[in-house]
Amino acid sequence: MKKLPSPEVNDTQKITATSQNGRLNKTSYPHLHSELQSILNGYQNYDANNGNALSVAKVNITNELSIALKKHYASPPTDLKFIDDLRASSPNVCPMCGSLKTGTLDHLFPKEDYPCFSVYSKNLVPACDCNSKRKTNLTDGNKRILHPYYDFLLNERLLSCKITQDSQFPKAKIEIAYVLPQHLEIDSIKYHTEKVVLPSGIINWLEGEWDTTTQNPSLKIQTLPSVNIPTITDFSEYLKDALNRYDQSYSTPNNWFSIFIHGILNSQGVVQFLYTKHNLIYP
Repeated sequence: MKKLPSPEVNDTQKITATSQNGRLNKTSYPHLHSELQSILNGYQNYDANNGNALSVAKVNITNELSIALKKHYASPPTDLKFIDDLRASSPNVCPMCGSLKTGTLDHLFPKEDYPCFSVYSKNLVPACDCNSKRKTNLTDGNKRILHPYYDFLLNERLLSCKITQDSQFPKAKIEIAYVLPQHLEIDSIKYHTEKVVLPSGIINWLEGEWDTTTQNPSLKIQTLPSVNIPTITDFSEYLKDALNRYDQSYSTPNNWFSIFIHGILNSQGVVQFLYTKHNLIYP
């Protein structure tokens, strides 16, 4: 999960030029030309409502134009080549789920339900396969998917994890925890987590990180020195340094590494266990 700058694309200019391209007579011409104002109105409404899925209006367009716009997304004509540029862009963390996987370009408003936005730059997000796993989930009652181009709350630390000890500790139960449970958008934060972050496999990833960290903390947490650490306070400071580095490296506190380290720092008994384990390895 990461706030991204909006694409520097003049969508009005691009879609208008495409609507006038008579060479696209096998796809969008003349359908786009005759329905252009509806498309432009839809773009304006989308932007005016900051991509909020609870407020953005659906745009009725013909089936012929719906099919054509989807084809243009898959194979962009000259005036829509910015789609290929967005497809080739590769942020260092997925803005939708926070994983370190990227490589695809997907629609925040699904093109199956919102074909009007099939080639709208602000609806195209470079992400990983988590957005495909989301399927067409967009809203549920007063809850919505968060938007990387509009939702500044993605700059806040929203997610952590809770590592709960059991009788076979260091085997533990790991679950997502919400850092700001009183946030005004907490319902949507939870909805986005349930529909995007969890299906992307974060729990399995966290369990794997935990397993290797408990074997030798300094091999997994690079800020830990390979020497005996005098106090647990010192140990905690090394962990906080790791958290700060991950936050800055990925330009978001909601990347999976930060979620993991924040969970270690805030789960009962976990810092003490790792501190003891570290000093057993480096007496």
